[in-house]
Amino acid sequence: MTARRRRPATRKTAARKTTPRKTAAAPKTTAVDIGAEVARLGTTLAGEADFAKCLDHLLTTARRVTGAEAGTVYVRRGDMLEFAAVQNEVLERRIGAEEMRKRLAARPLSLSDPSIASYVVLTRATVNLGDSYEIPMDRPYTLFREVDRKADYRTRSMLATPLRDAHERVFGVLQLINAVDAQGLAGSFSSEHQAHVQTLAALAAQMPAAPTRATS
Repeated sequence: MTARRRRPATRKTAARKTTPRKTAAAPKTTAVDIGAEVARLGTTLAGEADFAKCLDHLLTTARRVTGAEAGTVYVRRGDMLEFAAVQNEVLERRIGAEEMRKRLAARPLSLSDPSIASYVVLTRATVNLGDSYEIPMDRPYTLFREVDRKADYRTRSMLATPLRDAHERVFGVLQLINAVDAQGLAGSFSSEHQAHVQTLAALAAQMPAAPTRATS
């Protein structure tokens, strides 16, 4: 009898495990519960008798819901717009809160100047700019860049909306600067941002001591 020849053993290859590729994570966006923000701000304003502090609360909330790194509230006094509240987290980290206020709130604006704030007060319109250094020549307003130069700061996007009292008279302007996304990049204020800010600005009518010298 002849011995049966064995076939050479075949090596079993382990099945290769394939791991799915990791896709880049989508940018994180912060969902805003505008109803909760309005309720919270309304409660805060109802319990605050100081008009200046009310404006500061409004600015803080508006910045939070839009991601704005800076903002200003102007109040009309006759034919001038005075700085009533100013916040800028970039400059505050760099030079401190007191010096930041000195540089940004140095002098009032005249309503006769072609500033964005003056335009908002006189027309009762909201202005939303993706790049405030690229304003079309046919617009009746401009950005005063010397403020940026003196402060060593760059204003990019801007959202400015009027503030009205209980009689629907415009007494000031809420102005936000540089909408910052989850990656820390300054972008534009979206239409949703604008709607949220206008909703918050409507609460100005509840403030306890809004100026009487407002526009009709």
